[in-house]
Amino acid sequence: MRAYRHVALVLIALLGAALIIFPLAAGLPKKTQAVDDLTNDFRPAFTPAAIAQSRTDLVTMNEMLAQLQAETLPGLASQAGITTPALINLMGVTAPEVGKGLKELPTIMPRFNKLAGTMEAQAGNFRQADDIPTADAPNTAVTYLYLIPGIVLLVVGAGGLLFSFVGTRVVLSTVCLALAAVVGLGMVIGVFATGVIGKTKASEKMFTAFRPTFTDAGYQQAHNDLDTLGKMAVGMKTKSIPSMAALLRKPAPQFTAELATQYPKVGKGLVETDRILAKFDALVENIGANIDTFKNADSIPDKDTEVSVMPWLLFGPGLAVFLLAGSALVIRFTGRGNGSAEPSASASRQPSDASV
Repeated sequence: MRAYRHVALVLIALLGAALIIFPLAAGLPKKTQAVDDLTNDFRPAFTPAAIAQSRTDLVTMNEMLAQLQAETLPGLASQAGITTPALINLMGVTAPEVGKGLKELPTIMPRFNKLAGTMEAQAGNFRQADDIPTADAPNTAVTYLYLIPGIVLLVVGAGGLLFSFVGTRVVLSTVCLALAAVVGLGMVIGVFATGVIGKTKASEKMFTAFRPTFTDAGYQQAHNDLDTLGKMAVGMKTKSIPSMAALLRKPAPQFTAELATQYPKVGKGLVETDRILAKFDALVENIGANIDTFKNADSIPDKDTEVSVMPWLLFGPGLAVFLLAGSALVIRFTGRGNGSAEPSASASRQPSDASV
């Protein structure tokens, strides 16, 4: 029985050491801080209200641009007595940024629709990832979920082994085994109680969905798209609309009012464009500022291993410790290792009867 207890205590100490080494070797303090930085920066954008507003804003933009191309430009061309292509060319001459924007709209808007759609689809996964390990604890606490049990297990394993070899403190080695069993059971229960298995799977889905977005190329493309849309919106208000008003021999305020009445989706879009583009610009610049942060957060536990393995790196050692310590305690108190219970230290020190 004593040999088994020694083996169990050695293995418990080694598992404790592994739990200390793993988070430090994997760089978890830096990576979990990156997760907190990322979720703190993007949390406002993933609230249900923010997601709903983004959806509404994109509907406004898409409807404005669709009506502009399908109804407004042909209608204005008809009023001016020219063809639609001729009107677009004329607008490109008076406001090149408008001509450029109209040309690139068919490729720009699908990209923004995809970004907004990804955010909406991943909002639930983001909120689950934001709750790792719990809703009230930052992600940086994950490091200590390995370190603290690791330290305790290393101490009780090494201490129990020492007491066992000394031989005069058998009860203390038993206490160490009991403490190890409690810690191991706590690790197992904690994994399920906090729901981190499901949370890390959700986190994995979110990181997979956003990897193309959080790249230099992805950010630059979105930045350029917004720049094109912004310049187009300004050009429409300051150049194209006044030019069209002059072409139709109408005062600019009157022409603008008639435009909003006849083409309400275009009128609504022109009013809200500045706010909508400013909102998306802030989102895109936030993405650009967090590219490296995203890469660090996405590399837990390392760049080649998905984050969903993390709970099992806690559950596995916890279960092993519980089984090792539990079986050693069972053998200790049933005496199954020697066929009888191990004698106590005091009994082992009783002198034998003197011979006559």
